Amino acid sequence: MTSVVEVAKQHKAVEWLLDSKNPAVRYWTLRDILGEPENDDEIVQAGEHIASWTPVAEYLREQHSDGYWGFGEDVYWPKWTATVWPLILLGEIGVPGSHPSIRKSCEYFLKVMDAQDRPWPQPKYPDDDLRGWRAVWEPCVTGNMARTLVAFGYGDDRRVHEMFEWLVQYQRDDGGWNCETEDYRNGEAVHHSSFMSTIEPLWAFSTLDRQKWPRGGREAVERAAEFMLLHRLYKSDKTGKVVRPEWTQLHFPMFYFYDILHGLRILTKLGYGGDERMVDARELLLSKREASYVHALRRNFVKDPATGHWGQVRDEKLDPAEVYTKGGNVAETPAIYTSLGEVGRSNPWITLNALRALKG
Repeated sequence: MTSVVEVAKQHKAVEWLLDSKNPAVRYWTLRDILGEPENDDEIVQAGEHIASWTPVAEYLREQHSDGYWGFGEDVYWPKWTATVWPLILLGEIGVPGSHPSIRKSCEYFLKVMDAQDRPWPQPKYPDDDLRGWRAVWEPCVTGNMARTLVAFGYGDDRRVHEMFEWLVQYQRDDGGWNCETEDYRNGEAVHHSSFMSTIEPLWAFSTLDRQKWPRGGREAVERAAEFMLLHRLYKSDKTGKVVRPEWTQLHFPMFYFYDILHGLRILTKLGYGGDERMVDARELLLSKREASYVHALRRNFVKDPATGHWGQVRDEKLDPAEVYTKGGNVAETPAIYTSLGEVGRSNPWITLNALRALKG
């Protein structure tokens, strides 16, 4: 049961979000937290200002006239500037899918995706051969982009429907999913699914109307949710210990990363908010006071503007445990990220997501 103190804190948080100068934060607070109808004057006004809000408008102006960000030959690399990353972020921010720039970019991505082979796992290529890295048919990207495309109004598109069918087809025996790099460690096969790869397909299903789920979709969601709940969202099912300390930190944007808030928010939306196995993560969330967002990488693929050649860059000096809290030097961070909130300070997007998770 929610205590009086918790209710008071949530009311104060809502007031803070409504005072935000960011129209997207106000829009989602009115819609998802206060439950205002879509035709309410205040929510309509906030929604209409999202695309024209200066950080978003400037981000949209960085788009190429053909519809992509970054370089036309790759929609995924480099992080965080290639096409999928702006689309994922703008979809969560709430830019309307009817916006001409968004429609053009979605069609560009779908054209690239539709031309690629579907088999999973992908064939093995040398690290420097980008064919193996450019595929967007893999659980994290497919899940992320299926959700993003649904948010942009493509839920009835046959190409998006195929993405959901693909996710059902390639679910693992334990109920989760793994990306290619997580299937092998130290040269040996891994038989345990990844939280990070499982939450993205679940997020996609949570966004699509259940009546549009493909055959086997309901069972796939139930199995994946059970996988997450078996681990109480962040603990080993064998020892009860925290699997990764960074999962107890809070981040925005999530992209393909994971934390307890991400798990709580999605499973709550799927109807598991009352499950006893959510309690540990919920109580930990309520104890949080500060927030951060992910912006660091140890590896990236970039294009040399002088030669036109693509190559891999690494930051081997960055400790793996610090990837989530310290900036690396292998990725350009788009200017819009400065508008998302300061690292280590109260963050409106994380507060909004926490209120979404706590509603269930």
